[in-house]
Amino acid sequence: MISKTPKKEREINLKGAVQISHSSFFVYEDANGKTFLKNGKDEKIHKFAVQTMINENPHITRILKKFKIKPNIDTKTLRELTGGHMNDTCNIAMGVYSILSSDIKCQVDKSTLKEASMLHDLGKVLIPSKILNKPAKLNFKERKIMNIHSTLGYELLKTQNLSEETLALIKYHHQNLKHSGYPTLPVNHTESDLGVQIISIADKYSALREARVYRRPLSRIESLLILYREVREGKILPAIYNALFKYAEIYDC
Repeated sequence: MISKTPKKEREINLKGAVQISHSSFFVYEDANGKTFLKNGKDEKIHKFAVQTMINENPHITRILKKFKIKPNIDTKTLRELTGGHMNDTCNIAMGVYSILSSDIKCQVDKSTLKEASMLHDLGKVLIPSKILNKPAKLNFKERKIMNIHSTLGYELLKTQNLSEETLALIKYHHQNLKHSGYPTLPVNHTESDLGVQIISIADKYSALREARVYRRPLSRIESLLILYREVREGKILPAIYNALFKYAEIYDC
């Protein structure tokens, strides 16, 4: 059951995320305006912060009830994501960005891209671990639950001090040029978001290169070949894929 956050402790807000020496930290601010950093090992304060976000946004509880998910905050998942996948996605996204041509770079805000890539999978702390760590292919119902993690991340973080641009990247990081990803884009959305493209390809490459309970880590070539299929299907911009290819050649030998 989701508990109420004591009033005197509600003043801790998540300001965003930063990287120091390629390690990710969450940036918090207390009631006195003091800013402090916490890494993924500080599970207690992260759990408290996520609990506060839930309490401040009733829509999160409604989403969980709709999918019959118990409102448990999985701090182990948060620790692993912060120290592993989310940090790795950020490193890859910034590497891809650095290789892109100047005419593409000027269309993407670097600081927004960096912050969103470090926070993109926060919603997974509310996805049941039996689904996150299932040692087999997810069934239809489980896949639907897994797919709400980006929306949950958006709903959690919209209670904090993040920009609309950062929130949009987090919400739509599983979208693509064909608009066949999730969640569904607004009807009036007519142009591709390069930031979404960069985070999406970085997220996928990081996931493919990781060992999962249901498969071994894929090699650099195997991972790039899988992503190239999405280029051929019109889901990924060739320029962004080429930047990832160059990044992988240099930094992922």
